[in-house]
Amino acid sequence: MMDLLYTLTGWIRPYNSQVALALVATLLVIFGDRINGSVRRLVRRYWVVVRVAAFIALCTFGYGALTVWIVPILARGLLHIPGQWYGLTITVGFIVLGVMAERFQKGN
Repeated sequence: MMDLLYTLTGWIRPYNSQVALALVATLLVIFGDRINGSVRRLVRRYWVVVRVAAFIALCTFGYGALTVWIVPILARGLLHIPGQWYGLTITVGFIVLGVMAERFQKGN
């Protein structure tokens, strides 16, 4: 069993940065609709120019900054997972995100 776990880690760990990016991007996709809805409620009373500017700022600076700042932190954190558990942790993480995405889709 340990050989299988180390093999899985060997397949995934070289792509650690891409895995971190995929995890962050997936979280932003799952929660982005709720974040957008919250911002929409905050700016709905303002002129259209202010509303458009708020969404431009949210998408470029908000989501972009979150991605740029969180991905390297997450990538470094993932490297601290011991080799025998790394591949399994990533696999389970994506399964959990898939379940979350499905539940959030049904809730909307």
